[in-house]
Amino acid sequence: MGGRQLNVAFLTSARAWRGSGVSFFHIAQGLVANGHKVHMLAGDQPVLDAFEQRGLSARRVPTANTGFRGVRALVKTLHALGADCLVVDRPRDLRLGALSSLVHHVALVNRYNLSRRRPPTDLLSRLAYLGVRLTIFVSETSARQALAGARYLRTRPHQVIPEAAGPQFYPNPAAESEFRRACGLGDRELVLAVGSLTADKRYDFLFDVMMRLGPEAPLLVICGDGPLAADLRALAARLRIDVCFLGLVSPENLPGAYNAATVLIHACQIETFGLSVLEAMACGRPVLAVDGGAVPEVLGGAGVLSPPADADAFAARLRELLAHSDRRASLGAAARRQAAKFSLAAMQDAHVRAIEWACSPDHSGRL
Repeated sequence: MGGRQLNVAFLTSARAWRGSGVSFFHIAQGLVANGHKVHMLAGDQPVLDAFEQRGLSARRVPTANTGFRGVRALVKTLHALGADCLVVDRPRDLRLGALSSLVHHVALVNRYNLSRRRPPTDLLSRLAYLGVRLTIFVSETSARQALAGARYLRTRPHQVIPEAAGPQFYPNPAAESEFRRACGLGDRELVLAVGSLTADKRYDFLFDVMMRLGPEAPLLVICGDGPLAADLRALAARLRIDVCFLGLVSPENLPGAYNAATVLIHACQIETFGLSVLEAMACGRPVLAVDGGAVPEVLGGAGVLSPPADADAFAARLRELLAHSDRRASLGAAARRQAAKFSLAAMQDAHVRAIEWACSPDHSGRL
C-alpha cells in the first residue's frame, strides 16, 4: 500500500452483540494497529454501544431494509467519512453497500458469514456481486459449500481467513469461581450451550437430549438471546428440564461460563465456523457437537461428534463424557492445542493484507 492510510467502514445489521460484532471488532483492532482508520456502522443501538465501549467510532445508519432511505443514509455517511472500503457480512448489508457504492465509490469486501445451506440467488444479490472486490470466507467448509451453491460467487476473488478467539479465553479458575458466584451456581455440575436463541441453533434438540439423560441430567446453562427466547423458556418449563437461561453474556464474563462447564454442547449443523466452539476449546473444555457445517473443521479431531438427527446417540455420548473425567481432561487438553492454531494475530494480519489488496489501485494481482 506504500504507507497509504485507509478509511475502512464496517456495516452490520445485527440486532445484538453477537459473532459478527466480535469479529468486526477484532479486524478493526488489526487495521488500527497498522495505521488505518476504522468506522463502525450499525442499525441498532446495542451494537453501536458495544463498539463505542471498545473504543471504536460508531454511527447509526438504517439497515432494516434495502430501500432508498437506507441507501441515501449510507451514501451520506460513507462520503462524510471519506471511506475507501466497506466491509459487510450479511446479504442485506451487501445489497445496501453495493447500491451505495454506485454513488460513493468504495472497495466492497464481503466477509461471507451466512449460516444457511445455500447462498441467496435473488437478482439483487447476484447484481450486487458485480461490485464486490473480494469475498472472505471464515472456513474451508463454508467456502466449498458457498462456491458450489452459487456460480456468481465464483466470479470474484476469494480467500479463506478463519475466525479466532479473543485473548480472554483460556483456562481460568478465578473466572469460573466468579461466574459461579455471580449466577448462584455453587459447585453444581453443568453443561453449557452458547449461541443466539434462533431455530438454527436447535435448542429443542438439546432439550430432547437432556430429557433422555433422565434424573441424572446436569444443569443446562444457556448463554444467548434472540427471537425464540420466550418460546424456548416455555418449552423448557413444559418439559421440566433443569435449565438456566442467562441471556446475552458479555465477552468479559463469557470465559467464566466456559471454564465452569463440564462439557460444551452444540447442536447447530450449518455453522460457517462455530466461534463459541473455538472459545470453549481455548478454555480447555471438551466439546460435544453434531457433525455438520464447519464445526468438524474447527474441532480437528479434538472433540466428540454425533449424528445431527440422532438425539439418542448425542445423549449416549454426553453420558459417557460426564461419567469419565479422564476422558474429559484428555479432550480438553487436545482442544486447547487445536484452538492455538487459530491465532488472533494471524487472523488480524490476514484481514489487513486482504483489505489493503482490495483497496489497491491494481487489485488484479495475487492476494
